[in-house]
Amino acid sequence: MKNTTKKKILFLTKFKYKGSRITQPTLYNYIKNQGHDIYHVHPNEVNIILNKDNASIFYDGIDISKMDIVISRNSKGVVEKVDQIIKILKSKGAVVFGHEEETPFSYRKFGNHFKLLNYFPKTIYFSKNNKEGALKLLKEANIEAPFILKPEDGSRGVGIALIKNREDFEKYFNNEEIHNFSDFIIQEYLDVLNEYRVFVLGKESLGVCEKIGNGLVAKNFAQGGKFIYLRDKETESLAEELSKKLNHHTLGFDVIRTKNGELKILEVNSWANFTGFADASSINMAEKIFNYYLDFAAKNKDKYNF
Repeated sequence: MKNTTKKKILFLTKFKYKGSRITQPTLYNYIKNQGHDIYHVHPNEVNIILNKDNASIFYDGIDISKMDIVISRNSKGVVEKVDQIIKILKSKGAVVFGHEEETPFSYRKFGNHFKLLNYFPKTIYFSKNNKEGALKLLKEANIEAPFILKPEDGSRGVGIALIKNREDFEKYFNNEEIHNFSDFIIQEYLDVLNEYRVFVLGKESLGVCEKIGNGLVAKNFAQGGKFIYLRDKETESLAEELSKKLNHHTLGFDVIRTKNGELKILEVNSWANFTGFADASSINMAEKIFNYYLDFAAKNKDKYNF
């Protein structure tokens, strides 16, 4: 069902300004071009008024308390502020996507990994100031060199490296591109036959993109990897089944098939970049996602006053 009524949309994310990884998202531009009233707001630009039995949210002097749909990226550094804003907006009937109160830190890799332990490679999570302690745990974790090292926060493939020895490990942390990251992951290296991105919307797979990138450790589209769209029943069924365990509307599963035929999850992204997937599949992903949001809200209008 396509709802064409003009809506008030709040795009709430810290990735707004020049220098951010996401300044003008495709989804934001699509919604704006459809003629909806949309506000692109950094959480720290918001002021909140609590007065007796009423709570109001203001942005640039405008009352934005009554939104139809909120699309939120709940990111490190603004989690508590986003929680405050979302609580008020929900109380006034907004339908919220991208912010799950049960798992407020789910934007990080750990939240989804913890729910799906059996499907991931062996992994060590650590902070940069304790990297020596992480190395000492390799034997305890049953991880041998070479291994994969990468930032815990979403990096669109930046900082993913194959570490063969201690010298590689030390050089990695002197690399300027990982300077702004504080938390990292060591993950066992697996003998990979194929690597995929599966995009799941509303628990339903939209298909698979095989990632091709000869010589690339990270075959992400943002790092120069090539996507080839296909349908793979086994891989898609796994992603759909696992999506039922996670409280998200949109999910990007990074899946590998090892040379012995085993499927493993490398990452589950609750705010997956869909540019490469859209190009390879010829699916208008912004349209697909926003229409899903509208349909979901309409089907639950009694709950949300939509």
